[in-house]
Amino acid sequence: MISIVLPVYNEITRLDDGLAALTGFFNDLKTDHELIVVDDGSALGPQIKLIAAHHNCLYIRNEQNAGKGVAVKRGVLAAKGDHILFMDGDFPFHLSIVQAIIDELQREVVAIGDRTLPGSRFPDTLSRSRKWGSRILSWIISNFYVKGIRDSQCGIKGFRAHTAKSVFDKVTFSRFAFDVEVLFIARKNNYHIARLPVHVYPQATTSVKVLKDGFSMLWGLARITINDLTGKYRIDE
Repeated sequence: MISIVLPVYNEITRLDDGLAALTGFFNDLKTDHELIVVDDGSALGPQIKLIAAHHNCLYIRNEQNAGKGVAVKRGVLAAKGDHILFMDGDFPFHLSIVQAIIDELQREVVAIGDRTLPGSRFPDTLSRSRKWGSRILSWIISNFYVKGIRDSQCGIKGFRAHTAKSVFDKVTFSRFAFDVEVLFIARKNNYHIARLPVHVYPQATTSVKVLKDGFSMLWGLARITINDLTGKYRIDE
């Protein structure tokens, strides 16, 4: 069975259509699946719950906004599938990446989308400041934290179930650097990470603030170093 964890916070314009498309995708494949909608304290909670119920999803709610990291961790630890994926709940990706990750998990234990790979397609709408900020952070992460991973922030990642449970049991971050922490834990424990090209749709809005969020990411990276030195990321099999 395949489990898909979908964190959602207030943005629901694509949720109904996205869940319908994802359900149809799995029905066409004749593959057992579960869809887990994790509502991260949205003001639109009742609407999200109704949409989730309409598509036979498991609905989990954080009563207060706790951050994407907390939402995804709750969904992953609740998932029952043999393979567990998490994907942004505003459905920014062409669903071909879901099939690609499922196929890759037959060979690898972790597979992620990577917008820097040849074959990826994504709207080039970032401001110059965001591009430079992203490049600097990507360089730091790919050289000092998760070597060779140039797109740690791509919002779709997949794991074999045992690997997912082991990694997310060690996750401590709720917001910035959450994705880096997940990949750092995986690499720290010698789980190979496969990368796959993605097709990203245009997004209407962004909440990213270059300076504030950039400094938050740098602080998060420092905390990862401290956690690692104190042994918090070691998985005892």
